[in-house]
Amino acid sequence: MNVDPTDAEDTWFAAASAGDPDALDRLLAHYLPQLHAFVRSRLGNLRQREESGDVVQSVCRQLVASRQTFEFRGEAPFRAWLFTTALNKIREKHRFHHLDKRDPGRVAHGLDPNDLPGADLATPSQEAAGNELADHLALAVASLPAEQREVITLVRTVGLPHRVVAEMMGRSEGAVRQLLGRALTGVAAELRRRGLPLPGDDAF
Repeated sequence: MNVDPTDAEDTWFAAASAGDPDALDRLLAHYLPQLHAFVRSRLGNLRQREESGDVVQSVCRQLVASRQTFEFRGEAPFRAWLFTTALNKIREKHRFHHLDKRDPGRVAHGLDPNDLPGADLATPSQEAAGNELADHLALAVASLPAEQREVITLVRTVGLPHRVVAEMMGRSEGAVRQLLGRALTGVAAELRRRGLPLPGDDAF
């Protein structure tokens, strides 16, 4: 008899909540390919200095270390935790590698794009076209209020459904859509102010 993968995942989450270490191992094995692909796509020019596997291992170690207190509430929150934790680690690496290599010509209003919360949102296609637009996009995202940065990360970068993001942020689904709309409008306005083209949907 075939087992519905969703049913299997529900069983793993329930077992992991009960403290079953084997269930956690199965969950990690299930999501590792997605996590590896996500990290590789977000490392950008750091791929010459950092291995995606090291970032993934760091995320897994953090989860294993907190298994006693971690809340296994289902697929979407778990995926959100994995990917946002990975993003945070990539941002830390961006800051570390660029700390002593800031180019004053690229700093605007005292901010280095490599140190900003949106610096890792550039796609490979943007890298191929050059880093200038990615830098400006990072500055535009960084200029947003914290909740708008969060909703862009969860919806456009991590790819969570609006209803799940609404639960995580304690808002209605309609409110999340409005918040995302304001965030994207803010990014677009900032890019227009800089005389730059607007990014496509794959920019986040």
